[in-house]
Amino acid sequence: MPRSYVIAIASEKGGVGKTTLATNLAIYLKGLAEDLPVTLFSFDNHFTVDQMFQLGKTSSTHNVSELFTGSNPADLLSNGQYGVDYIQSSRNLFELQHQVKSIDQLAQNISRSTLSGLIIIDTSPILDIYTRNALYAADRVIVPIKDAPSLENCRNLADFLAQNNRSKTVLKLLPCLIDTRIHFDGPFRNSYQLLKAYAINRGYRCFEGFIAKSPKVESLSTNPSGKIYPVITHGRNTEVHLQLTHLARQVYLDYLEQGPMRLKEVSNELFDQEEQFAQEYKSRLNNLQPSCLCCDAQIPRDEIWPNAYFLENSTGNFSGFIEEDCFFELLLQDCYPELNSREQQKLLQEILVGSANRSLLLLQKTQVNSEQAQIDLFRLDQHGEKISGRSILLKKRGRFQRQGKMSLLHLFNQAAKGQEKYFQQLLIRQTDKNPLNILQHHNYLEWQTIFNRIQVDHQLDTEAG
Repeated sequence: MPRSYVIAIASEKGGVGKTTLATNLAIYLKGLAEDLPVTLFSFDNHFTVDQMFQLGKTSSTHNVSELFTGSNPADLLSNGQYGVDYIQSSRNLFELQHQVKSIDQLAQNISRSTLSGLIIIDTSPILDIYTRNALYAADRVIVPIKDAPSLENCRNLADFLAQNNRSKTVLKLLPCLIDTRIHFDGPFRNSYQLLKAYAINRGYRCFEGFIAKSPKVESLSTNPSGKIYPVITHGRNTEVHLQLTHLARQVYLDYLEQGPMRLKEVSNELFDQEEQFAQEYKSRLNNLQPSCLCCDAQIPRDEIWPNAYFLENSTGNFSGFIEEDCFFELLLQDCYPELNSREQQKLLQEILVGSANRSLLLLQKTQVNSEQAQIDLFRLDQHGEKISGRSILLKKRGRFQRQGKMSLLHLFNQAAKGQEKYFQQLLIRQTDKNPLNILQHHNYLEWQTIFNRIQVDHQLDTEAG
C-alpha cells in the first residue's frame, strides 16, 4: 500500500505566515508534480483552507475532527481547486479534544488508510493535542520564523520530538515575512542572514532562501471581496512567487530522497503493538476460568452470552464470569440474609440489576479470626469512587457453606487459589452481550486503571487509619 509523506507547518508564534505558507505550498507542489496527490487540512481555528480551495457553494459533511473518530481519512477528502484535495475545517476542535486519546492517533489512522502522496497539515500556534499529533506523524516539520522570539519557540517543538525518540533534524526552519528593505552593517547584511545564522548556531537546519514580506501577497487574503487568492495566480509578479517555487522544489526533493518513512515506522510499530496486544489477550483468555464461577455453564467464546458479570482479583491471576441469576443469588444469600420473603429479594435484585450497567461492585474480605471473615460490599461509580456499601460477618462453617451451595467465602477461596490471605479484593462488572470484549486491550486497560485506583485508595485509607 503506498504511504503518504506528511509535512506539518508548525510554530508556537502567531503571525509568522503558517497558513499562507501551507496553502500556497500545496498549490506549488501540485504544479511541480501534477500526478502526485496533494492533500491539505488545518487544525487552526479558521477556514482559510476551505475559502481558498472549495469548489462551488456546496460544502462537505465531513471535517478534520473525524480524523480522530476512526473514519477513513480518504473518505473525508473534498476535491479542491488547483488539483489539491482538502479536508474541511472545523470550528469545534477545542470542544472535541476529549476524543483524541493519544499523540499517535492521527499517524495510526493515516497509516491504515489508502491516502498517498503529500499531506500538508497547517497547525495552530499552540502545542495542543492536535499539533502534537501532527508533529508525531510528520516526515518533515517546516517552521516559519520571522524574528528571535519565533526562533526561540522552536525549542518546544524540538523537545517534543526528542521526548518521542525523534531527531531534531525533522525540523527545518524557513525565515518568513522578511523585510528586504532592512539592511545591517557587519557580517549579516539583512534579517534573513541574521536569522539563519542564529538558527544554525542553535543546531537547526534551514531551507535555502526565505519568503519575503509583500503587501501584494498580504492583500490576497485581505481584500474587499472576502476571497482568498493564491500567489501562483494573483502574485506571479512578486518575488514571493519565485521564492515559493524554489521552496516547493526543495520540499519535493526532500520527498524524493527520503520517501514516506514516518508512517512506515508508525505502521511497523502498530503491527508490533497489535501482536503484543493479541498475545496479552490470549494470555488473559488462558487465565480465565472455563465456566460460570457458581455453576457449570460454559462460557461461549464466539457467541452472545447476555446477563454475565466479569470478576477478577487484585493480582489479576484469577478471573472469570458469573451468570446474573447465580450472582444475585450469591449476594442475596450472603450479604442480605435478613431478606426472607421472595418479594423483598426480587425487589432488591431489580434495584441491583438496574444500577449494574452504571456501576461496578467491589467485594472485600478481611479475615477476622480462624472462624470468621468480614465481607464488605461496595457499589462504585464508573471511576471507582464508592457510592454505597455494607458489611457482614460470615462464618467458615454453617449455612453459608452448605454442601453443593456456593458462598462468597468459597469464591474468595477460589480466587486465593488455596492460599490463606488476610485481605482480598474482587472487582465485578456487568459485561455487554459478548462478555469477552472486556478482555480486549483498551477495555481491559480501563478496567485495570480503575482497579489500581481502588487499591491505591485502600492503601491510603489503611495508612490514614
